[in-house]
Amino acid sequence: MIHSIYVVDDDISIVNVLNNLIDEHYPGSFTGMATTGNKAIEEIIKLKPDIVLLDYLLPDKDGLEVIREIQSVYLPVIIMISEVSDKNMIAKAYNNHIEFFINKPINVIEVMAVINKAKKYLMMENTIDYFREAFTNLNYLSTFESRKRPISRHEKIKRLYSKLGIIGESGCEDLINALMWVLELNGNKYRLSDMYKSLVENPEDKSQLYAIEQRIRRTITKAFNTMASLGVEDYLNPVFENYSAQIFDFNELRKQMNYLKGRSQEQGKINIRKFIESSIVILNNVCE
Repeated sequence: MIHSIYVVDDDISIVNVLNNLIDEHYPGSFTGMATTGNKAIEEIIKLKPDIVLLDYLLPDKDGLEVIREIQSVYLPVIIMISEVSDKNMIAKAYNNHIEFFINKPINVIEVMAVINKAKKYLMMENTIDYFREAFTNLNYLSTFESRKRPISRHEKIKRLYSKLGIIGESGCEDLINALMWVLELNGNKYRLSDMYKSLVENPEDKSQLYAIEQRIRRTITKAFNTMASLGVEDYLNPVFENYSAQIFDFNELRKQMNYLKGRSQEQGKINIRKFIESSIVILNNVCE
């Protein structure tokens, strides 16, 4: 499937390299280019490309300003190009839903790998949209499928995380992959840093490691906030009763509930390792 690609960089030599690469490996995808933020905003809003390769540092606007203006109109997949591995920059980009990064100097193999990931992400989104339209009762579909065949570990994880309200989060698949990696260790000890390294293309790239950690952390935080909200609204909610104390530190969860009620200024904290290992315990107790 052809996805349209737009390139923004103030270095015309980089634009030419990316243009040639896209023409060679993704014929018909290159849809335009700009060397300034203002021109990029004008053309991207008009052309609405599927993927935008965007330089973080532009002469008239920084990349985040460009992103915010574009996202007020529509939501393309953004690939951020940067020559710095600045944690603050990555965090700001991540908060603007940027999950794909390319480092300067440009490396052809890295560029292709990241573009392929972005294309895969778009195809997955299209598939999800198709099934949302095709099936109005996903619970019935899940029940029907479970009668036809045994439930895989991957499916069990998805069902659990669906109950926790995170199955649609952008970092949920990363979290599932992390859980599968830990499961393959068969109870052996591990470091979270090794887990993150197993999930990225280049384990030596600090920006990739930071981005994957933040995606997973944000997804678990969403589950944490959802669980706290359930506890505030209905302490007897079956999801809250069954999973709150198992998957989170209940003292921290109580802090978050008090924060949501306005009784405290202190928020609760998540524990990534506990969340993952508690998920495994729950999955092992789920019957086929």
